[in-house]
Amino acid sequence: MAERKIKWTDQQKRAIKARGSDILVTASAGTGKTAVLSGRCVNIVSDKSICPDVRNILVLTFTEAAAEQMRSRITEQLQNVFREKPDNHLRRQLMLLQGADISTIHSFCKRLIMEYFYKLALDPTFGVIDGDEQKLLKTEALEKTIDWAWQQSNLRTALERLLYRRDLRANDGFLTKIIYINDFLDGVISREDWYERAAQFAEAVNPFATDIGEKQKQIVADKLQDILNQLQYAQELAENKAAADQTKWLRNTHIKPVAECIEFINSGQWDRCTEAIRNFDKPKTYKPKGLSEPIVELLQKTARKAVDDFKELSRFAMVNPEYLDSLSGSVGLQTKVLVELVKKFVQLYSHAKGTLNCLDFADLEHYALKLLTAEDSSQDRMKPSETALMLREKYKYIFVDEYQDINSVQQRILDMLSPGGNILEVGDVKQSIYAFRGAQPDIFLEQLKQASGEIEKAPGGLRVDLNLNFRSAKGILDFVNKIFSRIMTASFTKIDYDESAHLKPALEDEPQMKLKTQNSKLKTQNSKLMTLILGAL
Repeated sequence: MAERKIKWTDQQKRAIKARGSDILVTASAGTGKTAVLSGRCVNIVSDKSICPDVRNILVLTFTEAAAEQMRSRITEQLQNVFREKPDNHLRRQLMLLQGADISTIHSFCKRLIMEYFYKLALDPTFGVIDGDEQKLLKTEALEKTIDWAWQQSNLRTALERLLYRRDLRANDGFLTKIIYINDFLDGVISREDWYERAAQFAEAVNPFATDIGEKQKQIVADKLQDILNQLQYAQELAENKAAADQTKWLRNTHIKPVAECIEFINSGQWDRCTEAIRNFDKPKTYKPKGLSEPIVELLQKTARKAVDDFKELSRFAMVNPEYLDSLSGSVGLQTKVLVELVKKFVQLYSHAKGTLNCLDFADLEHYALKLLTAEDSSQDRMKPSETALMLREKYKYIFVDEYQDINSVQQRILDMLSPGGNILEVGDVKQSIYAFRGAQPDIFLEQLKQASGEIEKAPGGLRVDLNLNFRSAKGILDFVNKIFSRIMTASFTKIDYDESAHLKPALEDEPQMKLKTQNSKLKTQNSKLMTLILGAL
């Protein structure tokens, strides 16, 4: 029986057939991203002139289930192509497909480390510990770190200041932040550089005079913009349902002071901005008339939250000039001891893993990056190693699924593996849910800014937006588009839900779909009935 042939959309064809550039595909749920990724793999593998062997592709995902699904879809599509064109090249690719590098990023890193273990001075029989084992080893390492710290006479005074009046419960107290910092550093390319920057910050007489101060100012500016966006949305919602004079209070006592602070920052008047934040008094939130109760509740809740967030900014050290006089020295001392605690924790945790001859997932990434990076590289200018150059020769094309979940270490691994122009990255920032484990969707967003929809103007990559949805009917998609276009803006969520993101139905309207389904069932039943009659005759 003949397999169903996929009917590609124009967007999908573009992502599948484009050559000579990196390709960034934005793909919401139900737009056929898995089919496109596997379709591009098959399209490339089928062309012997650009990819002589299926083992010359590298497909990376973030879960084992996704990797197996990808292998299955590639196999299915390659089989369909072979049925249409049964030549020896395609037959060989089908035979070799089980040996193709289609896996999670961590599985790929593990294979790489095991193959080149001698360059890393590792025991090749190492194991990989799971989450529960990590938690146990980290808890033991934290206990040993605290015991060690109390025995260090040079740290005792600073440690006492650090822990003074803090919650010291074992399970979720202040000291567990040491583990959180370690986990954060798993996604940092160089821990040593981070330690050095933290030490410089602690030593600085005025830490806010450094580039850290500029970053702190930007954080305040971003928070102010978020608050303003919330208030303006509430105002727009209210004025659509009632007269403008009903929300005059919102404009004057809520929106105006926030907008003024943003203007001060934009004009370089940081002192005036901080003064306005410090002197801000919470205004009264009124109950507008002529609105339904749900709208009134939403309006008041949004206004109160925005005011609370604005007032909370006064607690930022950057906003308080007396901070340097009264607290900076003490905070600098506490920062130093906290960094020393983190360093000791990392040492003890690493020793525990070494005793068991095991690595965790972060180790796999960092060892793989070390293997792929030349020894004379710097943080700002990393160069591929000989191993990386050999792998560049091997992997003619690279595919990355769920790209919104990538972190900076994984991205640097890709940079070392690819000379540019041969990567397909598929993702949807709206589906990024793994920030808690180090995912950095900003990496994808930044690359999308540099990409172009025209291949001739795409030195930063070709952008293809898949927005034709195959799962939902028009009514559902219209509702989704209406909601997302209101709440998703670049200033508020870093994403503009514009026309390119709007989902369009690939399916027909639901009533027509039901009617066609019923007609199809009726034809099938009639056919079966006719077969029975003919058989009886």
